[in-house]
Amino acid sequence: MRVRGALSGFLRSLYASTMLFGVLPFKQNPFWALSPALAPFAFLLFLSIYRFQQVVPFALIGGLISIVVANSISMESDAAFNRIVLRLDSMFALTKGGLIPYAIGLALGNLINAVPGVAVFAVLLWTMAGITSPQAWATMLGALTLIWAVVSLLGYLISTYARDIRDLWVYSPLMTALLGYLPPVYYPLELLPDPFLRAIAFISPTTSAARLMHSAAGLVKLGPGEFAVLWAIPAAHAVVFAALLYRRVRRPI
Repeated sequence: MRVRGALSGFLRSLYASTMLFGVLPFKQNPFWALSPALAPFAFLLFLSIYRFQQVVPFALIGGLISIVVANSISMESDAAFNRIVLRLDSMFALTKGGLIPYAIGLALGNLINAVPGVAVFAVLLWTMAGITSPQAWATMLGALTLIWAVVSLLGYLISTYARDIRDLWVYSPLMTALLGYLPPVYYPLELLPDPFLRAIAFISPTTSAARLMHSAAGLVKLGPGEFAVLWAIPAAHAVVFAALLYRRVRRPI
């Protein structure tokens, strides 16, 4: 009975936070989903106009990753606003589920805003690049889900250090650029001329996800054992960020 009660409380808290931070804001203003998709779409349009057809599949995959990153990293400003201004985290902390369903619901809310842009780019990847294999789409969906989890954890972790929400205004576009555009997500890893630069690129979890997606789309070939390593790297990022976040929320923030 205790387990059932705890699970019920967890699910109620998760439902409430997802509706409050995801479904309701999206219904009130669907244009929240438009902004993160504009830059990737503009980049794709530029490549199409100038007939760089050979790099369009890379641009489509990069757009998918950039949209997920841009929406997920906004977790930092949302969580900081809820904590500093609304103090909603204190209310959720007193529920049976605690802060975990609140944080998951907040991340799911940001994911809801990413769905329209991701859907458009997925259709374009299907029609323009001819990616129709179920195995390829399963790999891409798994990689995007992992990136959503990793970047959401990072965003929440950053939010715990904020004392004023204005401190975070600069970080979302900066982190979006560092994670969603600068690493080899719009281009293959092989274009980096130096092996050291290629190793440095894996500091960003999006590099591994992009390479998995490039491989699934048939754009690059992976070496022996590389597939497992590429899944392990962002998973390791997630474990590290979760551990750091756990240490932070155990202390008064």
